Amino acid sequence: MSESLPKWVAEEIKDVKFGKEEDWEGSGYILDINKEAKKIDVQFYEKLPEGRYIATLELPEKFDADSLELGKVYMFKFKAFKATLSDKVTEFLKEKFNVVMDAIFRFELASVERLETEADSAPARPSEDDDDDD
Repeated sequence: MSESLPKWVAEEIKDVKFGKEEDWEGSGYILDINKEAKKIDVQFYEKLPEGRYIATLELPEKFDADSLELGKVYMFKFKAFKATLSDKVTEFLKEKFNVVMDAIFRFELASVERLETEADSAPARPSEDDDDDD
């Protein structure tokens, strides 16, 4: 049975105040698009400054998510916001869940540009079914 977070921990995490924004960029591909929530999950090729390779980016309000494709390579420019957790919450997460986490990040997409890859420009090979020599 999984243990749930105490109310005081959940409230601190939910009510966290995000600080100064930083501009980040990286290349990668989209793993998932959630049009309703206006978010995308991205697998980056480069390690992001806080150590991860996968991040969820919030899309701008008027951004057309239909213009994005899963698995295609893009250059993403985005804003990163960081909120530091209290020592009490950090220690609780470490002791009870063996999770080392002293901050929470939120990412907002600023711009995205599709990058041309060799796979995009390679000519399509005919399949064996295309031989119509009957």
